[in-house]
Parts: sequence; structure tokens; C-alpha cells
Amino acid sequence: MKRLTALRSTLTAAALLSVATAAGATDIRYATGFAPGTTGANTAIATAEKLSELTNGAMKMEVFPQSLLSFGEMNAGVRDGIADAGFVLLPYFPAEFRNTGMIADLTMIFTLKNTGDRGGLAWTGALTEYIMLNCDACQAEMAAQNQVYTSTSATEYSLMCTKPLGTAEDLKGLKIRVAGANWSRWAQDVGATPVSLPQNELYEGLSQGIIDCTISGMTEINDAGLSDVLKAVMVDVPGGGFGGSAMMNINRDVWQSLSVDERMAYAKAATFAGAKLAWDYRVGNTKGRETAEAKGIDVVDADAALRAATEEWIHQDFDGIAKLYAEKYALKGTDESVATFMQIFEKWTGLVANVDGAEALSDLIWEQIGTKVDFNTYGM
Repeated sequence: MKRLTALRSTLTAAALLSVATAAGATDIRYATGFAPGTTGANTAIATAEKLSELTNGAMKMEVFPQSLLSFGEMNAGVRDGIADAGFVLLPYFPAEFRNTGMIADLTMIFTLKNTGDRGGLAWTGALTEYIMLNCDACQAEMAAQNQVYTSTSATEYSLMCTKPLGTAEDLKGLKIRVAGANWSRWAQDVGATPVSLPQNELYEGLSQGIIDCTISGMTEINDAGLSDVLKAVMVDVPGGGFGGSAMMNINRDVWQSLSVDERMAYAKAATFAGAKLAWDYRVGNTKGRETAEAKGIDVVDADAALRAATEEWIHQDFDGIAKLYAEKYALKGTDESVATFMQIFEKWTGLVANVDGAEALSDLIWEQIGTKVDFNTYGM
């Protein structure tokens, strides 16, 4: 096995090196909705550096943070070539990404499996494997949007509010910003009102009372300056994480214009991007919690009754997700799709148990997935 791994690594390195010997340079315009200086934008810049490093400067990526396209504009912008590639948030476009959206609705598994701060790492590998190697319907959705999928990143989310938290009674009547359908259903179940609000408007929304809470990663406490407006953070309820990112989706025409070696190089850089953002959000969530505690924000777990009620709700919701998407979007084989993904996620919880950094996670994902993709045909 070690010999095979070494051979694969040698062949990959040789292929990437050949990109550098090709005539001319290839420039990729990459758009992200993250603001400059945030964890998301910094990861995009690091990915541009990685792509250049992998190809000895033959491929370059110019990053446009929160300028060329917003998150809400990203799907159409990448589809139509306004950007060559971009960070597409799949739950923002439920009608276009139905199959992938269904899987993104399953992140409450973090709570049921008690994955702690490694749920996002496991999801990053699992969703990448599912889409690239196991989901023809997902690939068809990407193709219909004139895009090619190359990577995912995920992180754990917490409930962060301008009001005290702890019990089910505290949640009633609150306006909660949600980033996915699963949290919308949960908010309604506990008597709150789910609100859709762009990620870059969190501070304004909370400070102006448009929303009382946001379900987001604790990284945003620092990235979005939320420590100035928050009163409480509930770490464990409702739980879950954002698992619907297509972080490095690339315009299909651009992808098909690349050589095989360039496609492999881009995919390897995309793998790094997903791994780095997942890891950096893991670190950022810890730092966000530290900031909250230092500023006197209550960082709490739900009381036993709310925790138990939420876990019961998650079990019931899980049982209905496949049926919900089959009925709402006329999807076929939803039970089988959910079962397949859950098996993959279970595997990845074990694979990431001892991962100690972004590079290690990137190498793991590439070995498990990237080496099994035929870039002669993928996305073609």
C-alpha cells in the first residue's frame, strides 16, 4: 500500500510539473463573497499561492473578495463566465442544486454522532467523495449550471444571540438567521422565526434588531466583529454545520479549455482550499469562543430538556428528509442517496480522527479521492 501511495504521489507530481513546462500562463479569476481579511478570503489567497506553487507559476489565480460577485450572485456569475471560478453556496440555490442540497441538509448528524470540532473536517472529505465519486445526479446538476465541482469545506455552527440563552423558553419568538433548510425547520419547531440574511450582513442585522440571533460558526465573532453585539452563544444546540459549499466551482467552458495536467493542478489546489478552510474555521471557532468569553458573553450549553428535545427533533427530521426532497423536487432514489452518504461520512469520522493540520487533511482527501478521479474525462 505504501508503495502504491508513493507511486501515485510520484505520478501526480510529474503531471503537475508538466504544467509548468507548457507555453504561456493560465489565469483564473476567482470570486468569493467573503470580505477581505476574513478567514474565507485569506484561504482563497493561500489557494492562489498554492496553485502557482503546484505549477511553478504556470497557473495563476486572481482573487476577488466580496467585489466581483456576492454569494447571492455567485451561481449565475460562475455559470455565465463573469468569474472563471467561485465559492458557490449550494443552499442559496435550492432549485438548481436539489440533490446536493438534500445532502447538505444532513449536517445535524454532527450532533447525533457527537463529532465535536472534527465534524467539519469529516464532512469536508465525505461530501467531496460523495459528489466526485458517487453522485451522478450531483454532477448533472453542476453541468446544468455550466460548472464543474472540485471541493467542499465545512465547519460546525452555533447559535449566537443578542439575548440570553439556555432553555427552550428563551428561543420562542426570536428572529434567527439561518443558512440552511434544516435550521429553518428547527427554528419553526421551537417557536422562533427563521430569517434569510446574507453572511456579510450579520453585524448590521444583529445590531439593528433585524435578527436576534444567527446560526453561524464562532469564527464570525472575530471575522464579522460580532463580539460587540452578542449577549450569548449556545454551543451545542441546534448543532450541525454548514455543509453545502462548492468552494472552488469552476466554469465548465474554462475547465474544458484547460489541459489534463492543468485540470489536475486546479483540482489539487481546490482540495487544499477545502482542507485549509475547514481547518482554519476549526481554529477560528476556538478563537471566537475565547473572544466571547473574554468579553463577558455567556457561552453556554443548552439545558438537558432542550438538548433532549433537539436530539429527538433531529431523529424525526432525518427520517423525513429523503421523503421531503422526493416530494418537493421529484428526486429519485433519495433513501439510497442518504444511506450512501451516511456510510461515507461514518468512514470519514474515523479518517480525520488524528489529522493534525490543513496540509495533512489536504493530502488525505487527495489520496482518498483525487487519485481516483480520471481528469481526462472528469467534467468533460
